[in-house]
Amino acid sequence: MLVGLELTQTPDEAWEMIENLLNLGLRERHKIAEAARLGIAWNFAHESAGGQPWAPLAPMTVGIRRELGFAGQHPILQRTRELKSSLVDETHPLNVYIEEEPQEGDIHMEFGTSDSRFPLLHAGGYIGGFLKPVPGGIPVGVIGGGAYVPARPMTVLGDEAISRLEDTIIYVLKERWRRLPHSGL
Repeated sequence: MLVGLELTQTPDEAWEMIENLLNLGLRERHKIAEAARLGIAWNFAHESAGGQPWAPLAPMTVGIRRELGFAGQHPILQRTRELKSSLVDETHPLNVYIEEEPQEGDIHMEFGTSDSRFPLLHAGGYIGGFLKPVPGGIPVGVIGGGAYVPARPMTVLGDEAISRLEDTIIYVLKERWRRLPHSGL
């Protein structure tokens, strides 16, 4: 987004006004954060991230899921929906949202979860041979010699989600600009 300015004030006064453009309020930051969370929810709905589909579940995992009374192959990473909720529901007790104070016009937001399963399921890796209970008493893991869990990135946004996030940021900035006093510019 390009903004043209005709300065009728001093450059310092005009720069201060431009800096105020990025001094977003809580409601404005919430809109941007919500657009990012919608992108993460989209990943779960489409079982993909960053335009790449998640690896399918192993036949053994499908069998365990069915034995536990859950659907077989789909939805991936959503037996109880707790992991997804912990990422997309800001009121979920395991939701992690960090917003650092803006410095020099930057806006920094981090989204995540404190769910202990997230690192392995997000980045992938080797899990040893055991049956590990998780909150709620639902077992996960494998019995026997262990297995490789493929990466299924949950927080990497695809092109559509990035486009929606960009549209939201532009909307928020345009609305902020509209509300700023413009006398002198």
